[in-house]
Amino acid sequence: MIRVAKSPNVPQSLTTTKAYDGEDVHQQLECDQHKKCYLCERRLITDFEVEHFKSQDNNSDLRQNWNNLFWSCTYCNPKKGKRFDDILNPTKVNIEDEIIQTIDFGERKACFEPISIKETEEHRNTCKFLLNIHNGTGRLRTKREENFFKYMVGKMNNFYSLINQYLDNPTDYNCNLVKEKLQIDKEFLGFKYWIIKSDTQLVKVFANDIIWNKK
Repeated sequence: MIRVAKSPNVPQSLTTTKAYDGEDVHQQLECDQHKKCYLCERRLITDFEVEHFKSQDNNSDLRQNWNNLFWSCTYCNPKKGKRFDDILNPTKVNIEDEIIQTIDFGERKACFEPISIKETEEHRNTCKFLLNIHNGTGRLRTKREENFFKYMVGKMNNFYSLINQYLDNPTDYNCNLVKEKLQIDKEFLGFKYWIIKSDTQLVKVFANDIIWNKK
């Protein structure tokens, strides 16, 4: 999960109809979020829906509020529901800088930890929610949760391979392969950014490529 930039232009259907999920809303959110779910950062093709950051059940007055609407996948949206209304707002917080996001391959789990000097209840709730997305909510992952985890690990293994390839042979070609995977429209940038930030050699080379709002 990383920061999101929303367009200040309110889609017309939000002011002229009673719907919150008109085609113009979908189109603007798709553009703003670079075709990714704002929660898990997967690229969306057909399994997308408009999600309320503050749930409709608890905040009916925000049902058509443009600032409360995001593009989410059908995997993450039900997991968030109304239980996680108090997580970090990705339009206001550089989440990738305030929550450490890593993968423990040995234990087969994703790890999320607030940076202690900035820890708040919203930070803790965000970590709890992200843990539910990536690791499941029970002792064993459901089939959907396991498929999600395997997909994410596959993408991250590929990124690690490119990182190791660059470190072994730091050519311009290998450098550009890594940079391409750090573009804002790529998946799982929260994890990728922390891989870069954990290595001083990588930071020197890729510092300008781990900025959330780059064009």
